[in-house]
Amino acid sequence: MALEPAGGWTLPNPNDQQRLQQYSSVAARTQFALSRLLLAQAMPFLVDEADPDWVLTARSGGQPVLRHLNSTEVPLSISHTPGLVAIALAPTNTLVGVDVESWTRPLRLTRLLDASMSAQDAAWIKRQALPARGFIQHWTLKEACLKCLGKGIAADLLALSFNLTEERIALRSSPYSDRKYWYFEQLSLLPDYCISLAYAAQHAVNASWQERLFAPMLQLSGYRLRMLQYS
Repeated sequence: MALEPAGGWTLPNPNDQQRLQQYSSVAARTQFALSRLLLAQAMPFLVDEADPDWVLTARSGGQPVLRHLNSTEVPLSISHTPGLVAIALAPTNTLVGVDVESWTRPLRLTRLLDASMSAQDAAWIKRQALPARGFIQHWTLKEACLKCLGKGIAADLLALSFNLTEERIALRSSPYSDRKYWYFEQLSLLPDYCISLAYAAQHAVNASWQERLFAPMLQLSGYRLRMLQYS
């Protein structure tokens, strides 16, 4: 019997519809379905839908990308957590990563700090009034950055470090000598969630983001959707 997400939607891509069946829980199926439906809503902002040569595929690291038969690529990134689905879009020849997490996610903080944070980052987190919140800030930045690079969480997390100040977020150290211009932001769109964005280009740009609207048909009780585009 086919399993359906909470919204009862059918996904436009047959491969995604088949992948949907791999999720055993309604919550996981719903998050996956919403992410793919939100991506379908993003298509008009990215490419000419009338051109059949655009296909949604994945880079070698697994991150999704819209690719044309002429090899042009439009980067994008998807993240979801219970109650929130987000998609980030970026111009051609750049990289983008988004990661979202609830501020109230239960954490085994000491164990996580030892496993994933550099000494400098761990010290900064411990100095915060709410260390768990500080951890989520760093963790989502790591995830967003690694999505940009096509790396999974099995990457060298300890060597990837950030400097968070009131003025800006900067990459303190990285094991990847990619020589890119990096931009990081943490958005305060929703009070219950941390939304981290990473954007990389081959040259310095004046990057800014804007929030896009999505179709009301995707509204579902208990879930929020956010479509973010760099330009």
